[in-house]
Amino acid sequence: MLDKMFEQAQTMFKPMNELLSLNSKVMENLADKQKTLVTDMVSESMAFAKELGAQKDFSGVYQTQKAYMEGVQDKWVSTSTEFYEVLTSTQEKAGEVLKSAAVVQ
Repeated sequence: MLDKMFEQAQTMFKPMNELLSLNSKVMENLADKQKTLVTDMVSESMAFAKELGAQKDFSGVYQTQKAYMEGVQDKWVSTSTEFYEVLTSTQEKAGEVLKSAAVVQ
């Protein structure tokens, strides 16, 4: 009787375990992407400041700022697209886990 109860409990909690595992993998993935973004942004900001200091006229300053801001914009668009893809695929996987849990029970 107890074996049957333990088996039912394991079956019942299996989707929860899968969702928690999926959640931890996604959080780790997003944290890595965020770390990369911040590291790249700091590095690019330092390079921008160095290049900006080397400019002698307003046109050079403008071109340097323009190039930097375009790079920042591209980086943000790229990163937000990656985040969206990760979250979308995670949502699909979570839906599959929940569907399989509904079928089993």
